[in-house]
Amino acid sequence: MIPRFESSDAEIPPQAAFWMPTEEDIPADEGIGFFRNVWMILGVSRVEADVMASQESEYIAKIDDLTASPEEFERVAACLDRECVDSTRDPDTSERLLEAFPGLIDESDDETYNDEPFMDLGSLEVGVAALSRALAYIGGVPVASCRAHIASGSWADRPVVYAALNRQRVEWLQPLIRENDCGFHTDPNRGQFLVVDAPSIVESNALALRIVRDFSRDGCGFERWLDLKSFDWFYGASED
Repeated sequence: MIPRFESSDAEIPPQAAFWMPTEEDIPADEGIGFFRNVWMILGVSRVEADVMASQESEYIAKIDDLTASPEEFERVAACLDRECVDSTRDPDTSERLLEAFPGLIDESDDETYNDEPFMDLGSLEVGVAALSRALAYIGGVPVASCRAHIASGSWADRPVVYAALNRQRVEWLQPLIRENDCGFHTDPNRGQFLVVDAPSIVESNALALRIVRDFSRDGCGFERWLDLKSFDWFYGASED
């Protein structure tokens, strides 16, 4: 019972800025674009992007099997976002979740010990984590993302990733956006970024998988926009 929304079309918005940050725009301890609780995601490797997209795909399928309504799907997905459950609030759901995802923590149990590490999504939300990493893998700069939360309200009305992307990368992405039923749009309040959106997290995850597969396969050589090694604070994955 995965929530579904409307999405934009795959046409590149005529007002797209194709802006990319410079070294002076990159902070050491936060993100860009005046979003709250964000950070820079840079230098993502092919392996990291591929593992993230595959793991997220498994999570989405498992959550779908465990839930019977879009609202329940959102509640369960939120537990994975936080990497924990509270068995005192919903014992039945918590039991099923802990069985399906053994690495989750039961925050109501001080004795909980996880002998199976939980493969988290980098503190991003299920359904947009992989797409954020995939856009970073091809040299874009994801700056904010949201799954769209039907139960609790949301600043996004569909799954979105805001990103800084130049024209070369956008034109390479466009056919993949179209083939995976995703879209582009812009936000008048943050016009320097392009927004990649999807009608559900199934499509956003499929797009992430396709980006990683096609970029790896055809060896697209995009011009490097920044030398990440120039940042003393950067200890990310290889840019290769």
